[in-house]
Amino acid sequence: MKHIFIAVICMTSILLTQESCQRIDTTDLGIGLIPAVDNVNTFDTTLEVITSTFFLDDSSSVSRTEDHAWGFMVDPEFGSTSAGIYFDVQPAASGTYPFINKDSITVDSVYLSLNYTKLYGDSNSVENMRVYEISQNSEFLDSLYPVSHPDFAILPALLGEKTINFTTLNDPQTIKKGSDTGLALESNILRVRLNNAFGTRLVNYDTTNAYKSDSAFVQSFKGFAVLVDSTGSTRKKALAYFNLTDNTKTRLTVYYRTIKAGIRDTAYTEFVYKNQVAKSANLVKRTITGSNYARNATGAINQDKLYIQSSPGSFVKMSIPALTNLSNRLIYKAELIVEKLPSLEDNYFTAPVLFADIWDFDNKRYYSIPTDFSTDYAGTYNYADFGGIINAKTNRYIFNFTRAIQGMLTRKQTVYSVFRLYAPFSTWPTYLPLVFGNGSPIHVNGSIGAGRVVVGGGGHPTQKLRLRIIYSKI
Repeated sequence: MKHIFIAVICMTSILLTQESCQRIDTTDLGIGLIPAVDNVNTFDTTLEVITSTFFLDDSSSVSRTEDHAWGFMVDPEFGSTSAGIYFDVQPAASGTYPFINKDSITVDSVYLSLNYTKLYGDSNSVENMRVYEISQNSEFLDSLYPVSHPDFAILPALLGEKTINFTTLNDPQTIKKGSDTGLALESNILRVRLNNAFGTRLVNYDTTNAYKSDSAFVQSFKGFAVLVDSTGSTRKKALAYFNLTDNTKTRLTVYYRTIKAGIRDTAYTEFVYKNQVAKSANLVKRTITGSNYARNATGAINQDKLYIQSSPGSFVKMSIPALTNLSNRLIYKAELIVEKLPSLEDNYFTAPVLFADIWDFDNKRYYSIPTDFSTDYAGTYNYADFGGIINAKTNRYIFNFTRAIQGMLTRKQTVYSVFRLYAPFSTWPTYLPLVFGNGSPIHVNGSIGAGRVVVGGGGHPTQKLRLRIIYSKI
């Protein structure tokens, strides 16, 4: 009899286990197993999110070692974007004359080379690059200028220009290295020919002035402004990105003829971007007049569409009033659901990574989502735990607010009901309940100026931005 009783108990346990396994509601975030919603023990509710879009007062900057954006991009939904690069070069060695036999030099050609890394937008774009000299009267003195900084003063004389077909930016090309037989095959490099007069000017400096030291060279040549000529560009649909730190690709090369050992021969001298002392700025300007984005980013409440543009761009204010009076309960899942809407040319202009944080409206501060927001404390954003990347199959962003909402209800944490949603280039996290930073900004989007998306707002008839909660009563 005892054995029969044990067998019955075991069989019952197996059946219950099988039944519970069949009644699982999985989450897109993959955070675990969720009990089935039966409206007896487990409930499902959706809280209204009241939304408004605003322009973001963005102080983002691109460091000297990060990819710099260049180009002109016309987006029918968001307007236009213009990006220019300012940077300096120095002789490879300080305090010495960099050329051979100054009195016998004839300049053959001068090239500015840039290390191409990637593009954003339409790869069939054709845009015109112009290179100028930064004026000695400009305030171009350091790095980490915000992307919104006013344009630096330049000299009016054009040093060189080139029409660039973006499809060829990563094509291999044969580059001369000194003598006629010294050739090298290089890829991912953009070369712009500058006028020979600029090369002759560099030849004519000596160690009593420009080549006395790096600081003396700056007094003679402050740097290059690599700008885009929007009127001379025939297809303006993309930004190209260049990294300045690789001196094998980013450099100024002066090719010349000189006397070596009594024989006229060819030679070249390179000026490089010295990473330790180099200066750079990447200025990105948005012009949104007349665009759908401009008409919607007005702070109006619960519009059906929200326009989110990466830095420098916009942000969404999300108010969830029901959180304020939400009763204590066991939260299995709390997810913020953001649905992407179709938009013009979104095959070219792809969606960015999004970021959500708490908006302490009364104290005018932003906090990282408590416990759900996760990093390795080394400047990276843990998308897997928190969300932020669009699901290509569902066209949704889903953020994990589970532990944040649970903490507000059961751990006597401050109940915050206002949040911010945006697509920053980088953000400086501040953690709760103790307020402190992690010591370095977190890069959310890897490229300045890249990424935009139109999503359903709180007033959309079928694809509302919303907070879904699965819970049990306590």
